[in-house]
Amino acid sequence: MLSNMLRTLVAIIIICAASSTTFAQGEERVVIDSDGWKIIGDLHIPESSSPPPVVILLHTMWRGNRRVYDDLAVTLGEAGIASLRIDLRGHGESINKRKLPYGEVDNELVFDAWPDVNAARKFLHNRTDVNTENLGIIAASYSGNLASKAGVVDGFASFYVILASGIISPESMIRMQMAEVPLLFVWAEDDHTWAPKAAAFLKMRKYGEIWTYPEGGHATALLTSQPTLPDRLITWISGQVSR
Repeated sequence: MLSNMLRTLVAIIIICAASSTTFAQGEERVVIDSDGWKIIGDLHIPESSSPPPVVILLHTMWRGNRRVYDDLAVTLGEAGIASLRIDLRGHGESINKRKLPYGEVDNELVFDAWPDVNAARKFLHNRTDVNTENLGIIAASYSGNLASKAGVVDGFASFYVILASGIISPESMIRMQMAEVPLLFVWAEDDHTWAPKAAAFLKMRKYGEIWTYPEGGHATALLTSQPTLPDRLITWISGQVSR
């Protein structure tokens, strides 16, 4: 009799635990293969009763790396949004082949690094603890071009946030516009890169939403120079994933 009661009690506990199990929570260091490159990343997943939407975070060139998004990953998680921040090839810890020297431009490590973006997307699509039906990308500076080119090759993500990229090809932008992909472009007027030209092109095309700050620097510098920007981004992203 006692053993039967114990078995019943254990069964009840298992059922209750299963009904309240979260898909995942916390942070996981990941390694993603991309054309022989070992792309290092951090997958941050908030506690959730169902797979949360997810955003890939792409940094700037040369000294850029995934750490610049550490705080934003936490903010996204607090809003119920998972994130994968990666070191693109030749940057941060993703240097198993070589490292991009500061000030130099290597085509393979800069303009042809877009496969890293699609490798990250494939990695997420193979997971069951994130909702890749709502998969967006936040890119900064040169990685905005990588994100858009990757979309042209393998299909666009659900939405894009681009922080002051000025080297996005007009062809990629036109293709994104034709596909009616939601786009947010953020830049500051004191940015002395090509970002103003990109903003002017988007305005001319009447494509995307453009946020312009009078000052704040280039790309990811805006995340700290403009303290209200992270929360604004969360509001905009939340609007995209709730569609």
